[in-house]
Amino acid sequence: MKSKAKLVSSLLLGLLMSCQVLAYKHEETSQASSTGYDQFAHFIAGQPTGRSPWATLEQTPLWEEHARRCNQAWLRLERNQLSRIRTWSSVELKEATAEARTVFYPFGGPDFLYAQAFFPNASDYILVGLEPAGVLPDWQNFSEENWTDYLTRLLKSLEEVLNLTFFKTDDMKQDLEQKEGSGILPILLFFLARTGHEIVSIDRVYILPNGDVGASENFRKPRRPGIHFMARRISFQAPAGGPRYLYYFPLDLSNYSLQRRPGFAAFLKKRQSLNSFVKAASYLMFRPAFSDVRSLLVNESDYLLQDDSGVPIEYFEASKWRLRFYGRYDKPIQLFEERHQPALDQYYRQTQHVPSLSFGFGYRLQPDRSNLILAKRVK
Repeated sequence: MKSKAKLVSSLLLGLLMSCQVLAYKHEETSQASSTGYDQFAHFIAGQPTGRSPWATLEQTPLWEEHARRCNQAWLRLERNQLSRIRTWSSVELKEATAEARTVFYPFGGPDFLYAQAFFPNASDYILVGLEPAGVLPDWQNFSEENWTDYLTRLLKSLEEVLNLTFFKTDDMKQDLEQKEGSGILPILLFFLARTGHEIVSIDRVYILPNGDVGASENFRKPRRPGIHFMARRISFQAPAGGPRYLYYFPLDLSNYSLQRRPGFAAFLKKRQSLNSFVKAASYLMFRPAFSDVRSLLVNESDYLLQDDSGVPIEYFEASKWRLRFYGRYDKPIQLFEERHQPALDQYYRQTQHVPSLSFGFGYRLQPDRSNLILAKRVK
């Protein structure tokens, strides 16, 4: 997570970094403003709302071009990745998704997109990244010049298209620290809108040492920083079914950090039943300094879907887990070549039939060089 942790298509990253422009407001969002935030999410996603205050802006050539490029990028992503993942998930994760479990995605940053593609029926999504949640632009006070600059930045961002399935933390940090704004909240809203969801509310919540969620108005700064910590919670309406929650924790997952924030582990344990997901995690859980989050995954997950950058294969005891392998285990990319797992290589070689993948995953963009491991807890 510290070097190159996560997430999704860099094209979409380019589109979204420009959403954080000029004036920003720092007030809490609430259900009272849910209509406005839902409309904003669709607007930045290139989806016309036809409603005030966006209707006039949506008729401008600049926004129409932005929408065209958003649609073009999304169609390509849908064709090459998302539709294939959903097809795969409907078969291979049928049992894991039969119940509406919570999805825990450490080192995922704002990658709601892939978590939702693999686990579309989750009750909650818990995403963790180093990037701050940030704030949304105060669009009600935007001038015509502000909007022109805003949309121009969106179009300019299309010049740099990198076909990755993850965000690079260092690159994202540089983009997010532009003077025009900060935070990944617009990225989450973009993905929610594009996957057909309605934004109901956005709140700051505080996690207490026992794992309970405390309201922001009752929060008092502790004498020892870190004991209480904040998450951003987005309530959204799925196309089918009731409301769901997306929690985003701007959190370092090292042992030192988690030991100072016992509420995080307690918060996860209160979920009782987890579908966990790990992708392009910089092999951090190979390090002793990340043993606590590794233990959380192994001890609290009912199902764990990951690539080889997640929990090392040696931590799945044969008496407690059933493992299924997909794709091809290739040596790690050069940056992480020392993280080659001979035991995992042997598993792949000894398994008589390893189903292939039709989509790229993790650090390998080619389907024939990508791997997935599905671990199911034995009960």
